[in-house]
Amino acid sequence: MTPPRSDAGHQSIRLHPAPTAPHRPPKEIVLLAVTGMTPAVVTETVWALAHEQPALIPHRVRILTTAAGKRCAEEQLHSVSPAFGERSVWETLRRSLLRDRRQQSHLLILEEIQVLGRPVADEGRMRGIEDVRTALDNEALADALLEEIRGITENPDTLLIASVAGGRKSMSALLYACVSLLGRPEDRITHVLVSEPFDSPGLSPSFFFPTKPPLEHTYRDPKTGGVQAVSSDAARIELADLPFVPLRLLFPRQIGSFPGHFTALVRSCSQQLASLTQKPRITLGHDRPTLEVNGSLVGLSGREHLLYAFLLDCPRKGTRPFLAQKNAIDALNQFRSRWAKDHPEGSFQHQAARGWEKCDTEDLRKLLSSLRRKLKAAGFTAELDYLLPRRGSFGIDVIPA
Repeated sequence: MTPPRSDAGHQSIRLHPAPTAPHRPPKEIVLLAVTGMTPAVVTETVWALAHEQPALIPHRVRILTTAAGKRCAEEQLHSVSPAFGERSVWETLRRSLLRDRRQQSHLLILEEIQVLGRPVADEGRMRGIEDVRTALDNEALADALLEEIRGITENPDTLLIASVAGGRKSMSALLYACVSLLGRPEDRITHVLVSEPFDSPGLSPSFFFPTKPPLEHTYRDPKTGGVQAVSSDAARIELADLPFVPLRLLFPRQIGSFPGHFTALVRSCSQQLASLTQKPRITLGHDRPTLEVNGSLVGLSGREHLLYAFLLDCPRKGTRPFLAQKNAIDALNQFRSRWAKDHPEGSFQHQAARGWEKCDTEDLRKLLSSLRRKLKAAGFTAELDYLLPRRGSFGIDVIPA
């Protein structure tokens, strides 16, 4: 089943005027769509994008579907039809939107339709899925979508538009989830809304977009049972943008090494989010220069230990952190002098304080860089924003034990 397509609750847009000259942004636009047995959602989405202000026309169009969906898409989009002047639907759409031969060479290129597949153990090969009906089918779909989106979003010269208008509800839901995990703020998720009766499967010929000249379509009125005629220029199409949270922004350091399987990626992100919501519990070593983070020890140098003791002073006292690194220099030098007096001469604390005659911004930069490396090596990458000072706040946000 395809998700309901109606314009209820939305302001309809009548698409009579020809689109303005296509605006080609510097990035390559890739439209990724999941479809079932209604490939018209792809042509309707392309048409709606071309009628935005400014017009937005994809360079490449990728369709991910089932084996049955591919047969349907190829038959409906590529077969020559008398209704379209002995041309295919896709060719007619391109001619309608691309008036310039130079545009036709690089815009609206429909790539080979991809069929979802999953491994068949008995045969030892991948086999195309006829329909998405089982948990294994959904898992294969999620992994395939994730790889498609990863390939697009890892390229800084692309812009992704993901259409969730077609296919089974699970296909749309998984596409939305994958874009939320790996999508960038500039990427889009869209759903196309078409007025009645142009969303009816019983319409003859099928509706794909408002043609020029308009086509006459017939359908059986569900109320009267009689056959009605309607012109394609009465169609109203609206493209709804679905907001999403780009979760990749929470993990800028880990994004390149995220797991490749959908379920593993969801688990990894959930663990990262859980760690972000809990402040690390910190203990400084007394007998040797160590830092204990949530029960795990990290070895430090004497100066690193002294600096971290200074950073812990604010959360222990409940005072506000310094606004900038330079504002902390004088306070750190005073803390260093007290540190030397408060510890016996033979201790590593006293030796570190006495050996550090006077700290400056360059000392701090080197020590913080070294601390960052050690904490990352110990597996505390997700907690770094808690454990080390950030821009605009020379302090840490931890629970001192």
